[in-house]
Order: sequence, then C-alpha cells, then structure tokens
Amino acid sequence: MVPVSATAEQEALRETRALGQVEALIHTLDKLAAEAAPKRLAEHVLRTIAEQLDAQSCSAWRRDAETGLFDFQASLEKGIFRVRTDPEFRGVSLRIAMDDYWRAALLAGEPVVMEDIRQLKDAAWRARLMALGVVTVLMVPMTIGGRVDGTMGIRFDRKRSFSEAEVDLAKALANQTMLALQLTRLSEQASESAVIAERNRMARDIHDTLAQGFTGVIVQLEAATDARSRGLAGEADQHVERAKELARESLSEARRSVRALRPQELEDKDLSEALEAMIRKMTAGTPVAAEFILLGHPSKMPPAWEENVMRIVQEVLTNALRHARAQSFRAQLEFESSELRLRMDDDGLGFDAARKHDGLGLIGIEERVAEMAGTMELRTRPGAGVNLSIVLPLVDGGWSAEP
Repeated sequence: MVPVSATAEQEALRETRALGQVEALIHTLDKLAAEAAPKRLAEHVLRTIAEQLDAQSCSAWRRDAETGLFDFQASLEKGIFRVRTDPEFRGVSLRIAMDDYWRAALLAGEPVVMEDIRQLKDAAWRARLMALGVVTVLMVPMTIGGRVDGTMGIRFDRKRSFSEAEVDLAKALANQTMLALQLTRLSEQASESAVIAERNRMARDIHDTLAQGFTGVIVQLEAATDARSRGLAGEADQHVERAKELARESLSEARRSVRALRPQELEDKDLSEALEAMIRKMTAGTPVAAEFILLGHPSKMPPAWEENVMRIVQEVLTNALRHARAQSFRAQLEFESSELRLRMDDDGLGFDAARKHDGLGLIGIEERVAEMAGTMELRTRPGAGVNLSIVLPLVDGGWSAEP
C-alpha cells in the first residue's frame, strides 16, 4: 500500500473542513428560506454557530449609528434562545459602549480574540460572562451591504485558539446572522404597516357606518322637528321612525365592519340594486331630489370593490344632505367593456378643494379608489356644487386587481 503523504493528508483535511463549512452555510440558508416565523431566523443561525464551532454560547449586537453604542439583539445561552425582551435580562443593561476590543474588531473589520475574559477588568458584560463560565470570546464583525453594522460574540468555556478555516466560517455565519436580523426587522416593519393599514380600514369603515348612519339619523330628526313646528304630527312620526331604522342599521353595520363582513345592503342585492335602495332610504323625507342611473350590463365585481363603491356613494350623498344644502343629487353607474364609471353630482354649496378639510371623508374616498387601482376627478368650487367622477379599469374582461 502506498503511504499517503502528510501534505496529501493535510489537503484532504482542508477539503473535509471546507465541505463541512459549505454544508453548514447551506443548512442555515435552507433554514432561512423555509422558516415561516421571522423571529426564529436568528435562532437557526446562532444554533448553527454554536454547533459548528463547539461554542458554549453566542450573542449578536447591532451598532447604533447615531450614538455608537451597541444594542443587544439575541443570544443562545445554555441551549436557550433569548431576545432582549426575555425576563432573563431584566435589570441588565442591553446597550453598552464600545470598548477597545469591540473597537478593534469594527475598525479592522476582522475578528478579534479575547483570550481570557477573566483577566479583562474593563470588558463589557464581564460579570455576566464569568457567571456563565465563559473564558474566551471570539468577536466577529457583522456586515451588511459592505458596512460593518454590528458584532457577534462567540463564547467558549475554555481557552481557545482558532484556525483560519474556523475564522472564515465564523465570519460567514456572522454575516448570515446579520441577514437574519435584517429580515426579522423588515418583517416587523411589514407587520407594523399591516397594522396601520388595518387601523385605517377600521377608521374608514367606522366613519362610513356610524358617522354616516348618525348623519342620516340627524337629518331625519331635524325633518321631524320641522314637521312638528308646522303642526304635521303624522309626518314628524314618520321621520322619527326612519331615524330609528337608520340607527339600528348603523349599529348592525358597525358590528359587521368589525368582523370585516359585507354591508347588509349587499347581502341580498346586487350593487346597482343596493345603491338605489340606499339612496332612496337616505333621502326619504328630505328636500333632496335623488336619482340613480344604471348604464350598460353589470359585470361581477370583487366583493370588497362593491363595498368600496357603496361607501363612496354613501359618503358623497351624506355630504350633499348634511353640508351642501343640495336640492338634487344624481349617481350614475356605467359598465363599459374596458372600465366602470361612477359619477356623482349635486347642486349644493360646493367647496374649495385646495383647502384642507376636517374629517376622513375625502381621504377615505381617495384610499378606496387607490385600493381598486382606479382614478378620481373632483370638480367643485364654492357655490357651484360637486361633481365627482371615478373610473375603475378592466383588463381582458376582468378587474385589474383583487383587493
């Protein structure tokens, strides 16, 4: 048998280590790709680091660009993954200044070894690390976009030296930790955006149910008061009954909005029927002469779009009844082969569209139109009524986007 030379053995060992590093990196990337819970991304990488480098524990810190301080992000200690909100860190400072070792690691952009934490009186978190039995710490910079943005402390319960292969693996895994932290932060931002969007939807729907419904109640009660002042008791009673009905419907709509269900009018009617019924009900007993016109052949719309159109018409009509002192109101819904057109007109007081107005009405309309990828044109000026036109596009015979 031909003996294998020492050089060949060393080369084979290097190849084995390199293969192990590649497998470790692939493993963490697979975890990052497959993990559905963003908060567990960093945990996967920290566990891989501890396993591959036989570390006792490890922690990740991000640098605050404004203060230069380091903020604790996460750690793996005694096999337990911990984040900054963990009760374990109650009373522990999670923001520390940059000491000489951390500064050296950041400025050099290369790992720095703290050979014996017990001998470094000024080392950050020294007391805590000693309580955990830590002796050696490998400080590894974490980079993103070519910029050092944090550091990782890989801890050992004995004195350690590190091969070039181990340092390279630590650097690669540290950067994956930075990626995991960044993905988690982006996920949290997306969740926050989703919360804001839901809050805006709730505010819009509350405005379009309770606020609009109570406006209708007020209109009917004012009409009842006027009728009684003219000695028309029967007519006044009719207005009061309509006010009660509107109040009951508004309460029902508020409950449906919280549950994100369809408006009651659309439960058993198509859009055009629901619009006509709503306009008739809101203007009954008022001095406003209202008209609804349907043109073209109605096509099926996404349920959320039907609700949006309902709420837009309701908002414009409420303004005509409550604020514009209009005598006439017209809503026209036209279905064409390539688009849907909604046009609303009143002959009321109008307003200066360039001025800022209180309330959510116009903002809510703009948001609803944007959700449906539509366009909106508002024409109004003081004393000249309001004309609002909305166009929703069709693409290949279908609606351009699903909400």
